[in-house]
Amino acid sequence: MLNKSALAQLKASPQAIGGGVYGDVFWNLMPSVVYVPGTELPCTVYVANPTDEDREYMLALVISSAGVAIAEYPIRVDDQTWFPVEANSVVGLPGALMVGYSDVALTMSLYEKDQNEIIDTVSTALTTTGTSGLPDLPDVPAFPDFPGMPPSAGIDIGAIMGLMITMMIVVMMIKMMAQSIPKVKTR
Repeated sequence: MLNKSALAQLKASPQAIGGGVYGDVFWNLMPSVVYVPGTELPCTVYVANPTDEDREYMLALVISSAGVAIAEYPIRVDDQTWFPVEANSVVGLPGALMVGYSDVALTMSLYEKDQNEIIDTVSTALTTTGTSGLPDLPDVPAFPDFPGMPPSAGIDIGAIMGLMITMMIVVMMIKMMAQSIPKVKTR
């Protein structure tokens, strides 16, 4: 499901990752995602090792509804259940999830091999109708801030990009119209 050969390894300080003692997990999914059961849900899962020694981790996916687990299974990385993460680094695991449910909570749990327990989780709600009827999510820490970047100020990058694309189209159309108007020569 996830391919380690496509990992983007990033160096980061433990404070930038979220402060987990043995590791952190986060992903690029929104807190709520409109989802059609059985379709691919592209995402990138990030696993951070904020310690000074290399560690091995395992990811498990839990699908639940009304606080009751419907399904749980490990996520394999390069066909392995456990995968290494170097000290003081973050790995990005691009891939796609496919589940047969909607209107459920999707929780990714991170296990550390030496601790043999869940050390961090991240969750999202998969819904069929947007934000109405969201399942209850477990308490999830906020997405970490990165060094050199101001804390999240609620900037909607999607809206800004949409506005920029619209403006580019308008400018291109004006330019094309201006080129099609015959020029009048004056003597």
